[in-house]
This record gives sequence, C-alpha cells and structure tokens, in this order.
Amino acid sequence: MIIKISTHTTIKQIQDAFATKFPFLKIEFFIDANADGIFTANEMIKDHDKTINEISKIALSNEVEIHGNHTITELEQLFKTNFGLIAQVFHKRNHTWIVTTTSDKLTLETLNTKAEEVSKPLNEETMVDPSDRMELE
Repeated sequence: MIIKISTHTTIKQIQDAFATKFPFLKIEFFIDANADGIFTANEMIKDHDKTINEISKIALSNEVEIHGNHTITELEQLFKTNFGLIAQVFHKRNHTWIVTTTSDKLTLETLNTKAEEVSKPLNEETMVDPSDRMELE
C-alpha cells in the first residue's frame, strides 16, 4: 500500500492512513518555532484538521508518496524537502510511544514489525520459570 499526500491533505488524513498501514508507528508534525532543532510538545501541530497547504511555508511538490521501504530518515526528509514540515516517527513499545532516534535507518515496514514484536504480551510458553532462572545464575 502506498500513502499519497498532496498539499490539500490534512494532518489527520496523513496520520490515519499512516496508522492503517503501520499500526505500531505514528507520525507527528512540528514547527520549529525557535529554529533550535529541538522539537517540544509546544511545537507539535495540534490542529490535525489543517491541510499541508495551510501550515506549510513551502509546497514544492503537489503530491508525494510514502512507501513501506522508505527509511525513517527518508520519510522525515521527504516532508521537510517537499512541504517544509518537520515530521517525527514514533514507534510503540508496549503502551508507550517512543520517538525514533537509533532506528532512523530502518524502513517503515521493518520498524513496524519490530514494534509489533515488542508490544506483544508474553504467553505462558515463552515466559521463563523463576526456578529456571535460579539454575542459570
């Protein structure tokens, strides 16, 4: 599946399509208000009904596509280059969303799969018996 984005696409539409394709990832957008390269919750775009055109200072491309084989870095650069937006991908770990840093070289599909694996509850067969742990020590 390919996610197509144009300048008339809303943040919510992007996030919904992204969550459908990559359920263990999420994408957020920021405006670096003080140009320090550090993105805070205050700089996160909270009005998800705004279109790319409404929040972007530039719109070099009328339409871009997101593929599962894009790396996190490529995806974030795609938004910056084409729309002047700072995109940040988060991955799910159990019930918490973690910002990607060391995993930026992974593809979206790979990171989604890894996030799914660490978010699955352990079943009784995969849990270690405490008495076995004592034997290993």
